Amino acid sequence: MRIIERLITEVLDDSKGSLSGPEIIAALLREGYNTEEIEQALSLIFTLPEAIESKSEEIVYPAWQDSMRVFTPEERAKLDIEAQGYLLGLVGANLIDQAELEHVLSEVTALQFPHVGIPELQWILGRVVEDEVRSFLLSTAPVYSSMDKAEVLLN
Repeated sequence: MRIIERLITEVLDDSKGSLSGPEIIAALLREGYNTEEIEQALSLIFTLPEAIESKSEEIVYPAWQDSMRVFTPEERAKLDIEAQGYLLGLVGANLIDQAELEHVLSEVTALQFPHVGIPELQWILGRVVEDEVRSFLLSTAPVYSSMDKAEVLLN
């Protein structure tokens, strides 16, 4: 790790002229590192981009699974209360994932309407969700307001 730190420092240090690969290796040897240690560090550095890319498909977004999404002031002002609850309900029921939520919210803020309700959210969901079946269901499912629910309970 110290070799990697040294290499990063060397690359980022603009105050002196950049050293060539052989010069950096010679400097590391003079500092007491052996060729095997240097080779391992360089191997790690050069395979890291491939390792990150191959693992990126396995990373679940967001990486912090126990976090809770809080609407920004702009999102709260634009989404009415029922729409906020509807969207959080979809996430809570695992009907949309965190990446889809973020995409929906970016569409909401870009929409040129002063307020966004559930019908507009359903339209956005139909555009954002790539799975055709889920997209169709989320964009066409009947939604009951809290008043409708109260009427059903009273009847």
